[in-house]
Amino acid sequence: MPMTRSVPAPAARYASVAILLHWAIALAILANILVGWWMSDAIDVPATMVRAIAAFQLHKSLGLTVLALSLVRLAWRLVNPPPPLPQHMPAWERLAAHAAHVGLYGLMIALPLSGWLYVSAGWSVPHGRPLVIPTVYFGLFKVPHLFGLEAASLSTRAGVAGGALEAHELFVWAALGLAAAHVGAALKHWVIDRDQVLSRMVPGLPSLGPAAPLPPPAPGRRVALIAGFAAILIGALAFLHALKGPTPPAPPAPVSSAPAASSAIEASASEASAPSASGAPDSGSVAAAAKDQPAATKAPPAVWTIDPAASSIRFSGTYAGAPFDGVFSSWTGTIRFDPDNLEPSSAVITVKTASATDGNPVHDQTLPQGEWLDSADKPTATFKTSRFRHIAGDRYEARGTLTLKGKALPVALPFTLTLKGDRAKVTGEAMIDRAQADIGMSSDAAGAYVSKTIKITVSVTARRAAP
Repeated sequence: MPMTRSVPAPAARYASVAILLHWAIALAILANILVGWWMSDAIDVPATMVRAIAAFQLHKSLGLTVLALSLVRLAWRLVNPPPPLPQHMPAWERLAAHAAHVGLYGLMIALPLSGWLYVSAGWSVPHGRPLVIPTVYFGLFKVPHLFGLEAASLSTRAGVAGGALEAHELFVWAALGLAAAHVGAALKHWVIDRDQVLSRMVPGLPSLGPAAPLPPPAPGRRVALIAGFAAILIGALAFLHALKGPTPPAPPAPVSSAPAASSAIEASASEASAPSASGAPDSGSVAAAAKDQPAATKAPPAVWTIDPAASSIRFSGTYAGAPFDGVFSSWTGTIRFDPDNLEPSSAVITVKTASATDGNPVHDQTLPQGEWLDSADKPTATFKTSRFRHIAGDRYEARGTLTLKGKALPVALPFTLTLKGDRAKVTGEAMIDRAQADIGMSSDAAGAYVSKTIKITVSVTARRAAP
């Protein structure tokens, strides 16, 4: 006998799984459309930029959730046929209902897919420039971009992004139109036809007509529906809370457009050459005079062993007007230093750029990218001193070269030195100009989002090694 596949008979009412998926997807799509409209305008307004950036990530995460739930909903529908349409419906109305359902399912999948394709292209259509921003699903894990588009040519990325965004916007309007027709048809069944089409999807909705009552629900159905709708409500409240984002801070003071590192060096040079008010030689002159003393009279600079647990290299700036503070968690250093013998003193600090993190999942995924720190091709940044200078008291300055992304940048690092026996503590700050370092210049050369200058804060605790 030929084998036949049995097809489940349609049930008289929708299962609780189908009901919960239906309402969760509907609310998520509606919320995401509203958020999408708001954030598209808010991203260019300084007062709302911080919230808009957070909204973009939530918009992408919720869209991917809609895609996953829609695929589950489609699979469930194929395995569990929906209740049959009422017998009184004419053929044209049945055909329209089936066509609307096919269209809605197609849009439930196409709408988030088109958005995913747009962000995968890494190109901002409104601003006409590259913009590679990772998608971190509700801050939990990075979502891969489609088809490896971030490695494609700029013209390809721009073309894909333009087509995907146009399709995305078209799908939004189509979804709203079909949803309105769907709601209108459901209300027509309830108010005019007075059948139970709407009651099957809205638990507890009273019938307005003499239609035959639905069969008794399965045991536990009410509990499952209550728990499911409670979960949907909690998810909606969590989404709204996350959408609020951080409170935008007061606008930061304007930063000079002059390269910070160069300015620091120029200031240090002026300070070194200027005489003191009393006419006595200043500390820079004292240090210069010390260099003229015979080297044989001085012992070589001591070697210092860094205490990693008590030391840190941090970076800070602003993003969309909001301050951020991050840390390089992996770095090493070799220090030979003697405050009484500065000329031969030296330090070399090597930082693994992939260890940069500021606690924001999106930033942490963005920083290693080629446009920013380029950790894959240039895994380390190195600061090597060329000279030390005594300023006054416990204030010193280290001048040297920072090699970052293959570029050699002159850097002046003023620092405070505290000596207690064989232990030393150094704290200092330097400013890095993003334009000089070629950091984030493709997508944010003007500093509209990330501040043009980044502050590096060094705090090192070390112990003098035994001679």
